[in-house]
Amino acid sequence: MLKLLGTLIFVSISFAACSQSSKTTAATATPDAFCETPVTYSSGVAITGSAVYEYRTNGSGAVNVSPKPIRMAEVIVFNADDEIIQCGTTDMSGIFSVSVPNPSTNLNIKVTSRISNALTKAYVLDKPDTMDYHSIETGAFSVSAAGTVGTLTAPATGTLEGGAFNILDKILDANIYLETNTANCSVTFTTCTPFTGGAPLLKVFWSKGVNPGTYVSSSGAVSFYLPGEYELYILGGVSGNVDSADCDHFDNSIIVHEYGHFIEDVFSKTNSPGGQHDGDSIIDPRLAWGEAWADFFQAAVNNLPVYRDTVGNISGSAALAFNQDLENQEDDIPTSTGEGIFHEFSITRVLWDAIDDNTLPGADSDTVQSPFSELWTVFTNSVNGFKYAGYHFRNAGLFHYIQSNLAGAQNWATIRSAEYQNADETFYSRAVATSVGACSPTTTTIAPASAPGVTENGTASHSNQYASNDFYKIYHSGGVFTMGMSYTSNSVPSADLDIYIYPENYTFGGTESVKATTSVSYLTLSGTESISRSLAAGYYMINIRANTLYRVGTSTTYSMTLNGVNLCPN
Repeated sequence: MLKLLGTLIFVSISFAACSQSSKTTAATATPDAFCETPVTYSSGVAITGSAVYEYRTNGSGAVNVSPKPIRMAEVIVFNADDEIIQCGTTDMSGIFSVSVPNPSTNLNIKVTSRISNALTKAYVLDKPDTMDYHSIETGAFSVSAAGTVGTLTAPATGTLEGGAFNILDKILDANIYLETNTANCSVTFTTCTPFTGGAPLLKVFWSKGVNPGTYVSSSGAVSFYLPGEYELYILGGVSGNVDSADCDHFDNSIIVHEYGHFIEDVFSKTNSPGGQHDGDSIIDPRLAWGEAWADFFQAAVNNLPVYRDTVGNISGSAALAFNQDLENQEDDIPTSTGEGIFHEFSITRVLWDAIDDNTLPGADSDTVQSPFSELWTVFTNSVNGFKYAGYHFRNAGLFHYIQSNLAGAQNWATIRSAEYQNADETFYSRAVATSVGACSPTTTTIAPASAPGVTENGTASHSNQYASNDFYKIYHSGGVFTMGMSYTSNSVPSADLDIYIYPENYTFGGTESVKATTSVSYLTLSGTESISRSLAAGYYMINIRANTLYRVGTSTTYSMTLNGVNLCPN
C-alpha cells in the first residue's frame, strides 16, 4: 500500500491528506532522457532567445501583467526530421543561447518543463502513463547567420503551459531558499549539513483540467505526494474545468507544501500515517507534525505566513478555499498543557515564530529569532537529529526535545508555552519500562464530552487523542507480550478504559491493533483489562483509551504490568 501526503480541499477550514491507497494508474512509460550534452559545430552560429511564463496572482485569480523568467530549464533544438541537434538550458534570467549548424532550415527550439542540475532535478510531466514534458516552442525557422528568436511565453490561459512552469519555478525557489539559508550552517551548528541539492529526480504530474485524485481512486480534488516514490501530483482542475473548479498550479502555498513532503522524505524521516487532517481539530501527533512541517516550509520559502488555496480564477469564478494565518492564533488553538502537539497549525505557528522577523508589521511579539539552519539541523541530522534511526513515532514533542538540547540553539520556551507544547514526549510516545518497584506517580486520564473538532461517541475517529487517550512506546524483543491494567475512577460516571497495542506504522483506530476492551457499568468505579499475544520483535505503541460509546467518565488513575512486572512511564 502507498501512503499519500497531501491536501484535499473543502470550502471551510478543513484539510485532508489521503489515507493509504494504491496508485491505480501504473507508470507504464519512462520520461525522455534529459538533453544535457551540448554539441560543438565548426560552422555553428549562436541563436539566442528568452523564455517567460505568465501566472495568476496567488489569491486573486488575475493574470499578472509581468511574466516571470523560466529559469534553468531544458532547451532542445530539433531539425527538420525532428532529431535533436543541440541541448542547452535557460539561465536565471530565462535567457538561452544555443549553437546550430549554419545554414539550417526548419529548426524548432523547445523550452521544456524540466530542470536537471546539481541543485534541482525535477520534471513536470503530464501523467504517469505517458510522462511527456510540457513545453513552449518557436515553431519552424531557418538560419543563415547568428540571430535571435525573441521571447517564448508560456500562457496562464488557453493551453495553460504557464501552470507547468510555475510549478517548476516554485520547486527551484524552494531549493534556492534551502541552499541560501543553510550555507555555512556548520559554523554555528556542528552537526548541520548544508543543502547543496543531491535529491533524487522528482517527477511532478500535472495536466490542465486533470484531478490527480483519479490516479489513487480519490473522490476529492486533491494534490499530494507519494513518499518513497518521489512523485508529486498537482491538481490541474476537475474534468477539464480550470475556470471555476479547484486548481493548484498557481497556488504557491500548495505547491511548496507538497514539495516540503518530498524534502522531508529525502532529507529527514517521517512517521506520518497520512489521513484526514482538519484546521481546528486534535489529530494524530505524527500526522500533525508532518503537515505542520510542510505548512511551515511553504511559508518560509514564500516568505509569507499564510497557507492559501484558491478555487477558480477571474475567467470563471474566483474564490478562496482557505487563507490561514500562520503568524497569529486564528484556528487550531490548544488550551491545555501538552495539547499543542496534536494541532497542525499550532505546531506550524511555533516553527514560523522561531524564524520570523518580529519587527515586521503584523508580527507577534515573541522574542525568538532562530536561523532556518537551526531547524534544518534538528530536522536532518542522522546522529542526534530527527533523522536518527533510533527515534520512533516522530512528533513535535520529539522535535522540541532535540531542539532544546542542540548546542547553540535559541530558547524556544516562550513560543512553546504560548502554544501549550512541551520540549519532550510526555504527552505522546512516552517511553515505558518494566520496574520491580511501584510506579510513581500514577497516570491520570480524563475523557471529556467534546473538544474542538471532536465529539466523543466511542469510535476512534471521534476519540479525543489528547484527552481520552494515553500513548506509550515500548520495544518488545519478541515472543509473549502479556499486559495488564487496573484502574479506578474518582466518581460516577466512571471511565471505561481499554488497551490497544499498535505496531510501529499504525493508523489510530486501525484493524492492525491488538486490543482488550471489557465493558463495565458506569456505576463501577474500578476495572481491569488484560491481553496476551505473541508479538514479533519491534517497537509498539500502547494506547490506553477511554471507551466513550455509552458515557464519558471522570478522572481515572491506572497502573500497568507487562509479563507480571510493573510497567512504568520513564
